[in-house]
Amino acid sequence: MKHLKMAVTTRTFFLSAMICGLSLLVCAVNFADEVTLYDGKKITGTIRAIDSNVMTIQTGKTSQKVSLFDVTSYQFIPPTLSQDLSQLVIDGEKASYATGPRTGKVKLRKGFHRFSFPYYHTTGLAKLKITLSGPSMKSAEIPKEMLFRVNTEVRAISSQEYKVDKEGYRLPINLKKPESAVAYRLMEWSPPQEVNSIYELKYIPVKKYGTSPRLAMLTRRSAIYFGIVYEGVIKIPRDGEYTFSVETDKNSKFKLFVGAYPRELYKQAKPIQKSGWRVTFSQQGELLGNIKEWNQERAVFSILAAEKTVEVSLKPESLHEIWKIQTDPKKAKQPDRKGEPATEDSAYVSTKDGNIQRVTGEVVGMNETSLLFQYQGQQREVNLDRVVGLVLHKKRIKTKSNMALQSLVGLIGGTHIPGEVQLDQGASVLVKMPWGGSLTLRRDYLATVKTVNARSVALTELTPETVTQVPFFNQLYPYRVNQSFAGKPLKVGTQVFSKGLCVHSKTELVYTLDKNFEKFYTVPGLQAETGQLGNVAVKVVADGKTLYEQPEFTSTTKQAPLDLDVTGCQTLTLIVDFGKGQDVGDRFVWGNPRLIRAAPKELTANKTE
Repeated sequence: MKHLKMAVTTRTFFLSAMICGLSLLVCAVNFADEVTLYDGKKITGTIRAIDSNVMTIQTGKTSQKVSLFDVTSYQFIPPTLSQDLSQLVIDGEKASYATGPRTGKVKLRKGFHRFSFPYYHTTGLAKLKITLSGPSMKSAEIPKEMLFRVNTEVRAISSQEYKVDKEGYRLPINLKKPESAVAYRLMEWSPPQEVNSIYELKYIPVKKYGTSPRLAMLTRRSAIYFGIVYEGVIKIPRDGEYTFSVETDKNSKFKLFVGAYPRELYKQAKPIQKSGWRVTFSQQGELLGNIKEWNQERAVFSILAAEKTVEVSLKPESLHEIWKIQTDPKKAKQPDRKGEPATEDSAYVSTKDGNIQRVTGEVVGMNETSLLFQYQGQQREVNLDRVVGLVLHKKRIKTKSNMALQSLVGLIGGTHIPGEVQLDQGASVLVKMPWGGSLTLRRDYLATVKTVNARSVALTELTPETVTQVPFFNQLYPYRVNQSFAGKPLKVGTQVFSKGLCVHSKTELVYTLDKNFEKFYTVPGLQAETGQLGNVAVKVVADGKTLYEQPEFTSTTKQAPLDLDVTGCQTLTLIVDFGKGQDVGDRFVWGNPRLIRAAPKELTANKTE
């Protein structure tokens, strides 16, 4: 009995250990997700479930239910690997109060060690200087003889093979055929697209892959809005503690990892697609891909989701516009869309003389070589090489409510699909599309999910009912969305806005509210630098009632963010009129303008379990 009891106890111990180990394994793949609420606050945890109205987030040991109506957007973010597997030596994203370079120390055994160095820069002159010091090594740029690339052999090494010994030294990897130079990939973007963290670099399509003999800046110092991810192997000459030093400008961020490739950088977007079709849906969203099949029942597209190609089956009625992706958009001839019918389909076709002709009728579908088009009572075939674009109206699904709550699911690769997101503990999400049908996607293929028509609605996403612009000397400046007149980020003082409106005096924008909102928020001011000499009269009016007025707004005006009550209002009017300086420098910004809706009772669900 004693031996039996010991056996049972031992078995119970091992069973408990196995369960514990499995629990740790499950926890290791939990996502460190991030949810942004309408007031700018963020919740970090693990998104456990999503239905049509409510999201459940686990934060520590508690579970919190949040109404989707209060959510602006959310991201599924994989957690970091343990420090033993992938050691973060320097975190160049954290605020530092010290001047000079950032430094980090790591104990390394003699041999080959993999490292990763993601870096991005926004505006101003870029600076990047990386040095290394250690046993018998003074601080200096890493010699090219010590640098090797991450090749197929290195990528085949499992993350579990990166280890630390009992003395705290990182053990080298076994590399039989090292190849000189460091591998890198270069990404570029421009406003209104933005990158706010190293993690978000994965959403930017790669512009260039290459190798470099040096671990240093690869672009001009004057370059802006770019990111570089260096992947390499460093050959350490002897055991010891080594110090990495990285110096950058204030508008650059980076992280330095030694060990396995960091999980945060998995699923990089592939280079921008230079062929295929750009499709916009009848209810928000778009996709970039190739047409595999199109008949009266369905249209099948192949699209990129991170590094994978997946197929999406859609109802033809869900499609609104389809345009061929041009290899050189600047040289491509643009079709004349004046007089385009609103009830018939339009096909834009290139002619023999290089012009683009519009043909009106009904799109029937496509085969491998031709567009099938009903024209003047007969079905005709048009070679796909001649098709520039299609605009579908004949059977297109019309939007029932422009204020209905739904999600816009952004994939790594550029596609945005509208619908209702459902998640129940698993690694995949189900997107129920508004026109019927569904799509199942791994959640690590998703860039971000945006809640459309939620509590906070960006004014930049609404189209003004009327736009009135009066030039001072016959020089008209059409208002700009999410960028200045010079194509640069919107900026008031030192504050930069990714969303906003830039207008020139005199401009009057009228928006229809339909009594759907209760608050209007914005940060008003003259555009930094180009608007320094401006002097304008500013007014915000709702249903004829003046909510805010500043008759002489200049670059020295100290204006707090506006928080205006628009409850029950039908219209909102933003007015920027000429001031005392005629129209000189009158470049005015409505920074981060947004409307706040009242919460429907059926969607109120903020609870903690």
